[in-house]
Amino acid sequence: MVEVRPEARGDATVFFDTVVDAHQADALVGCYVLARREDLPDDVLELQEGGIEGFTVVDAEAGIIGTAVAINEMPGQHLLEVARVGQEGAVLIPVVDEFLEGVDEQTRCIYVNVPQGLLDL
Repeated sequence: MVEVRPEARGDATVFFDTVVDAHQADALVGCYVLARREDLPDDVLELQEGGIEGFTVVDAEAGIIGTAVAINEMPGQHLLEVARVGQEGAVLIPVVDEFLEGVDEQTRCIYVNVPQGLLDL
């Protein structure tokens, strides 16, 4: 691994010194890379580790849900913890491509499109 560039939605672009042509690179697109945290550059995990705290979470149907508190790393998937506006407790939203529309770091907004009923749990 030569370089890691953080991208939106917790993704990253990883550059390898062993990939020598476009065919090899195309075969790796969309794959997951497992790496020890200590082997990664310090800034790579910045967004995933608290960088989203305080972001406004906006659903496509419901509008503003609340404020992002944390990303909880669970064995099956990560969960976005959101403090609800005007309600006690928090809602947990799975951090999956089907629900996450995008992250706008300039406006500090996380855009989601969660299934009907998830916010009622």
